[in-house]
Order: sequence, then C-alpha cells, then structure tokens
Amino acid sequence: MLKAYFNNFFWLFLTYFFAPWLYFLLARRSPKGEGGMNLKILVISTAKIGDIVCTTPVFREIKKKFPDSHLAALVTHQTHDLLKYNPHLDEIIIINDYSRFGLIKKLKEERYDWAFNLLLGSFNNIIAFWSLIPSRVATTHRKAGRITQLLSVFNNYRLEYKSHTWLMGHYLNLLKFIGVKDGSDEKELFWGEREEKKALDFLGRQNLSSEDLLVGISVTAGVGFKNWGDSRFALVSDRLTKELEAKIIFIGGSNDQPAIERVRDLMVGGSVNSAGCFALSELPALLKKLSLFISVDTGPLYIANAVQTPVINIGGCLDFREQSPTGKNSIILPQKNSDLYSFTDAMDSARKSWLANQLQGITPENVFNAARDFVLFRTK
Repeated sequence: MLKAYFNNFFWLFLTYFFAPWLYFLLARRSPKGEGGMNLKILVISTAKIGDIVCTTPVFREIKKKFPDSHLAALVTHQTHDLLKYNPHLDEIIIINDYSRFGLIKKLKEERYDWAFNLLLGSFNNIIAFWSLIPSRVATTHRKAGRITQLLSVFNNYRLEYKSHTWLMGHYLNLLKFIGVKDGSDEKELFWGEREEKKALDFLGRQNLSSEDLLVGISVTAGVGFKNWGDSRFALVSDRLTKELEAKIIFIGGSNDQPAIERVRDLMVGGSVNSAGCFALSELPALLKKLSLFISVDTGPLYIANAVQTPVINIGGCLDFREQSPTGKNSIILPQKNSDLYSFTDAMDSARKSWLANQLQGITPENVFNAARDFVLFRTK
C-alpha cells in the first residue's frame, strides 16, 4: 500500500514538473474532431471482468460512428481474452506487458488522436497526457483520492460520475465529446468456432444436451466478503436437481476447485465441475449453452448476461443502480440498495459488513423460487 502511494506521488511530481514541456509538445499536434478522417482512438479500461463486459457498448458505438477509425483497448492481462474476438477492436494492448515508461513510449509512437479513460485511477489519468494524445477524456468523481484529483486536470475533457447512477450510461456519456450520442448499452461478447466446438464437446462428454435444463452456478466471487455460503449453494443445487430435474454445472477457474468441491461434498445429487476447463475467451461459449446461471455479483455473471443467458444475481453489490445485469431475463434478488455506499468508495469494514448482511438476508428458498419461476415461465 505504501509503495503504491509513493509511486503515485512520484508520478504526480513528475507530471507537474514536466507539464510545461508536454503541453508544448501537444501544441505541435493538431487535434482531430469528430469530423476527422481515420481517427486513432484509445479506450483505457484496466478494471475487472464484469467492468470489461460493461465496457463493450463503448467499442461498438465508437465504431458505429467512426467505422474507418483505428480503435484500441488498453486492458489488463486478466481480462484481455474476453475481447479476443471483438470485431470492433483493431488492437488490444495489455498494460501488464509494459513498464510505465515503456507503455508511454509505445502509445506516443502510435500517435492516437483521442483517449477515453473510463474509470478512476491515478496513473490512468495521465497515460494520455504523457503519450501526447491531443484529446483526452476522463472520468472524475468528487470522492476520488487527492492524487487522482490533482492528476485529472491534465485531461482536457472531464465528466463527473455521480454515485448511485447507471455506470454504463456514464461510459456512453463520455463519448459525447467525440460526437457519439444516444448509444445503446447492450453488452456483447464474441467467440470463435474453436470455442464453440469445445463447449459442445464438453457437454457431450457429460451426456448433456440443449434439451436438458442446464443450470450453471458460480460459488465464488474472487473476494471473501462476497461469500454466500457453501451449504446454501448445496441446498439450492439439490432442490434444482430433485424438483426441477436440472443438471448442475459448476463454473469457475482452477483456483475455485476447492470451494466447488466443498459444495459438491455437501450435495446429495450429482453435478458437473467445469472449473479450470475453460479459459476466459472460451467461457462465453459455454455460458451461452446454459438455461440459467446463478451466482453472486461477479465476472461470470456479467458474461452470462452479455450472451443472453438468464441470470439470478444473489447479491454482492453495494448499489445495483450503478451496475447490474440487464434485460428481462435478469433477476436481482437484493431488494435494497445502499444510499450511503458506492462502488467508488474504498471497501472498508463498514461496507463489507453491509454486503455480508445483504447476502445473508437472501435465503436458499429465495434463490430456488426465483429459478423455479423462471423455468415455469420458460415452459409456458
């Protein structure tokens, strides 16, 4: 934590010290507006899986307005596979592959015209400035850290995110500076023939088909304070198997194996464990085959939602007015949002306690009834 603070302070000092020289270099570049030809546009989104899924409308709407543009996404090693087949992107840049100075050198050589920094972040706020990108758009927030606020001034277009409002709407509003308006917030993911074949082969080896009621369940969320409980997942899984004749497929990465096996050990009925079998780029193809997906608020839930698979969100989000699965086939069980806390806040003990109470207030009966109602509605 201390190292990160001093690193941010170093970049704060360096940026203010060299700002006159950088502005002089920027003045020698002619900015291209929305009518410019062959724009080079960079979208910076170094967030987690669910946030990347919610960024996909931005790529589509930019390309719709500027089909001849070169559009690049700057993302992390953990999420880049999700964008592998995205037809709107011309380039994916993985931030982890470069030192900070190396990244600036690469972006400077690329000579981008526009950069959009979607989320808060100290270094993210100045990537475009150091890379000499003439038109720099960034998100601000009144509760952002002091260093982040001091660095945000180096973006010549800024838009404040208002807590407790729709985050994808904010992403799309950032595009107004380049002339993109009234964009759709429909999420989308893509995959290839190899991924499609792998998903079908996997189901075939488990003697499963599209005729079955395939229910995917993710029992983890990457952070411990979003834990709903092994016994609760086991109870829901057994009821789905016994009363609805569902086929349960547990979804997760290799690191989720122990948690999944704990749940399976508590179950009476059978299930399939797919943890570690699918890379992130392959997961959308599998989730598309499911009849229903159940989990707390986590990345795979947003992937399932993006591929139009019905989802039940058990909880784990401070305010679902900010970000949540969308569409008529999305069921969000928490009936209460926090008016005090936002995703922009640091996750302290008070916020973790609020989430724990939210999760524990949702019973296995609530989840099963939601699943049963969906199945009955689907079969009508």
